[in-house]
Amino acid sequence: MHSIRIPVLLAVLLAAPFAFAGGELGLNQVWSRLADIYGEPGSVESAEFSPDSRYIVTGTKFDFSVRLFRTSDGEQMWVRYVPDEIERVAFTRDGKFVAAVSEDFMMRVFDVASGDVVFEYKHDNGIDGLAASYDGRYMVSGQERVDGIGPARVFDTESWEIVATVEHPGTLNELDFTRDDRYMASVGDKSARIWNVSDWSLHREIRIDEEPLLGDLHHIYINCKFSPDGRILAVGGTHGFVYLFDVASGDLLRRFNKSGQKTETVEWTSDGRHLLVAGHGDHIDFYRTEQLLNDEIGNDAIPYAYRARVSDSLEYMDFNDIGTLLTTAHQDGTVQLWTFMSDDPTINARRHHDIRADQDRKAEEYEGR
Repeated sequence: MHSIRIPVLLAVLLAAPFAFAGGELGLNQVWSRLADIYGEPGSVESAEFSPDSRYIVTGTKFDFSVRLFRTSDGEQMWVRYVPDEIERVAFTRDGKFVAAVSEDFMMRVFDVASGDVVFEYKHDNGIDGLAASYDGRYMVSGQERVDGIGPARVFDTESWEIVATVEHPGTLNELDFTRDDRYMASVGDKSARIWNVSDWSLHREIRIDEEPLLGDLHHIYINCKFSPDGRILAVGGTHGFVYLFDVASGDLLRRFNKSGQKTETVEWTSDGRHLLVAGHGDHIDFYRTEQLLNDEIGNDAIPYAYRARVSDSLEYMDFNDIGTLLTTAHQDGTVQLWTFMSDDPTINARRHHDIRADQDRKAEEYEGR
């Protein structure tokens, strides 16, 4: 029998990813914790990982709490209460602070280590959107409309001064950045806007269909997420509609609807190969990106890549930075943690290859001292 050297075998496996067993999509629940003390009459509106994946922060609708949980075992590290509903929470990219925005018009910034409030800013109305840039420079809040305009205020995360303000037509419900921080999206009411972060100029505006869908004159955009490569903006709306837009041109790539129920949250796997959709229903639905972008597949024929049954409707979901863990915020008052099982059969081989390469690099640096 001929032997095959390990590096050669690894190269073969990486070059032919479907040549061996493994790779089945799945979510495995690790833990579930009560984050809104009212349970089913409560709701967790937002849950997000810290950049290092060690913590999950939540914001709630009815017990008005910001809670910090340890990812490994769900231990609650601290809880702080505010006077009104919390719509979104987000970590700064250095993991040192958590921002929370609420219906009392306030953005509050908490020190992660102590839970103390280190900064507050009062807006002109309730605040629905919140997002941090990937380079750590900015935290942006999105306000409900006043005189038809929902402003996005751009805060410098060192001084917490406002360095820019852009206007969104209508309530600004959600914000997101591309991973290279080239663009920021603002979504809400009848408009999705894409902004150039370099000078905060408008790159594209995408208005919702003028013709009412399903006879609903109030059909609106609700949430958004850029694909990991920054080329596609996924936007969720009422009645289960999901839109995929080309970021460069603003062209509609796909509009689909498989549930008929409000889409509260969308998320991409870290490799961009799957889009997750959830909201008013009892499943998180996975779709293969290549099938969504195939215009020969009609809406009714789009297959589910995977469906994960959940305890109650979702308000938000978030992958950790490396895409191996998913946290979900539920209307039954719980925050939940899942491990994500990718259908990429080379994932372990590539991980071991990367670790070995890093070990070799460190060894070479040590020898060169």
